[in-house]
Amino acid sequence: MYSAKLDSSLHGVSRSILLLAAACAISTTLLPAQDLPVLKTGGAVHGGTFRPADFPGGGLAPGMIVALFGEGFHIGDPVSSEGFPLPARLGSLGTGVIVDGAIDCPLFFVSEGQINCQLPHSLGGQTVRLKVVTNQGDSSEIELALHPSMPGMFTVNRNGRGPVAASNIVQEGPMAGAFRRHGSPSPALPGQPLALWCTGLGDSDPPIAAGEQVSGLAPAVNQPRVFVGDIEAEVLYAGRAPGFAGLDQVNILIPDNAPRGCAVPVRVEAEQGLGHIGTISIGDDEMHCHGPVEDIVAGLSHGSIVLASGLGRLGPGQLGPDAMHGGPFPHGGDHGPGGGPGPGGMGPSQIGGLHGNGPGGGVGPGPGGVGPDGIGPFGLHPGIHPHSGGQGPGLGPDVVTARFVRLAANADIDILLPPAESESCSSFFQPGSEIPDMFWGPMELLDAGELTLRGPGVDLTLNTIEMGRGPIYVDALPTPLEQGAYSVSGGGGSQVGMFGPVDLDVPPLLAVTTSLEAGAVVSRAAGLTLEWAGGNADDLVVIHGRAFAVPDDAERPLREPMSLRSQGFLCATTAGKGEFSIPTYVFESLPDGLLTLNITHMPSEDGMAEFEAEGLDQGGVFRWVATTAFLDLELQP
Repeated sequence: MYSAKLDSSLHGVSRSILLLAAACAISTTLLPAQDLPVLKTGGAVHGGTFRPADFPGGGLAPGMIVALFGEGFHIGDPVSSEGFPLPARLGSLGTGVIVDGAIDCPLFFVSEGQINCQLPHSLGGQTVRLKVVTNQGDSSEIELALHPSMPGMFTVNRNGRGPVAASNIVQEGPMAGAFRRHGSPSPALPGQPLALWCTGLGDSDPPIAAGEQVSGLAPAVNQPRVFVGDIEAEVLYAGRAPGFAGLDQVNILIPDNAPRGCAVPVRVEAEQGLGHIGTISIGDDEMHCHGPVEDIVAGLSHGSIVLASGLGRLGPGQLGPDAMHGGPFPHGGDHGPGGGPGPGGMGPSQIGGLHGNGPGGGVGPGPGGVGPDGIGPFGLHPGIHPHSGGQGPGLGPDVVTARFVRLAANADIDILLPPAESESCSSFFQPGSEIPDMFWGPMELLDAGELTLRGPGVDLTLNTIEMGRGPIYVDALPTPLEQGAYSVSGGGGSQVGMFGPVDLDVPPLLAVTTSLEAGAVVSRAAGLTLEWAGGNADDLVVIHGRAFAVPDDAERPLREPMSLRSQGFLCATTAGKGEFSIPTYVFESLPDGLLTLNITHMPSEDGMAEFEAEGLDQGGVFRWVATTAFLDLELQP
């Protein structure tokens, strides 16, 4: 068993997690103080995962850290507690949180629109009631589900997804038992103990009063199970973290047969089911982990050039036997996620055509999209690429994109592919209108000059789009992506030197054989297996999707589904497997409602082309992806 011997660097990380947790969960807008404090609807979230209490896996547990959002909590700059025990009142308005009408929730942090506090341990029953009090009055009371245990890991990016807050535990020498930072530059090793920093394990033995600093080991009454890439790990200790309040510590032993990678899923389960899924880094040495697509390292630069096929392509059964690209109506550009009516549209005979004579509503930068009534119970295709629309010279379903990025020193991984051999999944909460990327944090887009692409039916110079932080490169492919040889060259710019030609062979693309009609019901109990044919055996197949919590009173067709709260997931396997069954633990993390599924085919590391260029610390990769989408599905128990 490894006790919590914290070094100074870890203490800083842990304290920042406790004080700044949930910054992205619902809203960070600072609002003027009101006469009475107001708790937002859905404004109580798990302090580690940021999942709302009304979402699967988002309930509360005794002793956990919770974040509350609303307005009128405080006037002036945010304030934090300065020591232990944590105060019951904090800030310019004497703000507090009352639990079950009588018990204080000790406070870590108060701002005009956010409160972080630790729930009391002396809670029973299946619900808990919370309200905010100030010297101006009380908020209304909200009632939330209470569980004996609801563990959730803190994340490095403080957004509830991606890399979890963890520490490598030194095994030998004079520093044995001490903690060292964990992450992609310093991965865990097989057979090494790792500490996961959590909250929500529930009651401990001996019990520790809320707000009190823990002075020794206090194991959780309800011991969690931990899985690393779907392999159960030995739990060495699970309980309160000495030196803190509300912080839980779960020490595990990395299995010898754990998959290697920079985004290996780690899942902590409570007795009643799923708690939280995040990612950790596992390598064969202490220098750096290795990802299946791009190696992302803070402070360094890299390049990525992608041939993308099928943006907005619907899978078998979605629009009948002749379905290809675009929406369900014979004339594109009608109402859809891109906006109002327009003459655009895009069918298989057009790439962002101006007249909409094909089965339109496909992919283009303007308004339009699916049609006024949609094709299923929710009425449209919320899962297609952000370029959805159809009016004007759209990009079409086959495009080439490139970006050359320098990450800031405080940037990190956000959403990366799980190792394909693990056949495991990550799952993450997404606030409305948020689109995850492979990395998170400040970055600069670099100028690489003129890029030219050649291949079957392709000879073009890529357009550049200025993004404020620098240029990205994007253009429509004049013909659909197909099997054959492609090459790209860079003429050199002010920040990236010349490179190429870089050659890439595209194999026969995957054919998805599963058929799902628009409006098809996907049952958690029955499960879902997706099937395909083709591709090289070691090619990657990524199954990714998103379940949207649709309010009962939402008008249909949905006009802005991306503004809804949702839970995303990301799984990886290989093309040679021919099928993938979405795990039960993924379905258990998703809310009932609108479900979108995507199956993306991409090369293994051996199928990508790498290149070097002056100004790119890690060089770059040239690769392809092909995506098939199933949209307007309905997830039910």
